[in-house]
Amino acid sequence: MSGQRNSGGAAPRTDHEVTYVDAIRIALAEEMDRDERVILLGEDIGVYGGAFKATAGLLERFGPQRVIDTPVVEEAIVGAAIGASLRGLRPVVEMQFFDFAARAFDMITNFAAKHRYRTGLGVPIVIRGPSGAGVHAGPFHSQSPEGYFARTPGLAVVVPSTAADARGLLKAAIRDEDPSSSSSTSSSTGGRRKSFPRATASSPSGRRPSGAPAAT
Repeated sequence: MSGQRNSGGAAPRTDHEVTYVDAIRIALAEEMDRDERVILLGEDIGVYGGAFKATAGLLERFGPQRVIDTPVVEEAIVGAAIGASLRGLRPVVEMQFFDFAARAFDMITNFAAKHRYRTGLGVPIVIRGPSGAGVHAGPFHSQSPEGYFARTPGLAVVVPSTAADARGLLKAAIRDEDPSSSSSTSSSTGGRRKSFPRATASSPSGRRPSGAPAAT
């Protein structure tokens, strides 16, 4: 798979109120429609549609070669994503809960984040998932590890606060040529609906320009 394409199917309507999770799903679908190099990897993201249903329906829409259910081995998931990115793909990894990113800490901070400095080649991956308390999920599903990654040179840390930001920042992260961590508070992934303007595009991530095409 290489290059970009525009799907002949109708884009999801975004001129109404949606939930935070809807916004994530819309962003993923838009970027997968736009660029066939975008693939998804994670635990239970295919048939089940993700722990919070952020990927519901994407397996049926894009197929098992682009929406890939993985074993419960976070370091292997991130390692596979890094390898795929160096072969020209743009992987988005879903951590079922962001606490589990600790299992892949070495791959994220010592390989993905440092790869451009060491070799001149970026690692265009996104690692996303829910973090924080508020859903009675217990001690291993309620942490907010963003601070660990915020101290890592070469890694962008994105924490959107609204549905519109969730869509725009995720799209920007996917188009970035370097790795990004994108987390959302677990409590925000519930069913509360927020205003969601149709014109929302990708949002600047605060990083240096990566040469990515203009956002749409």
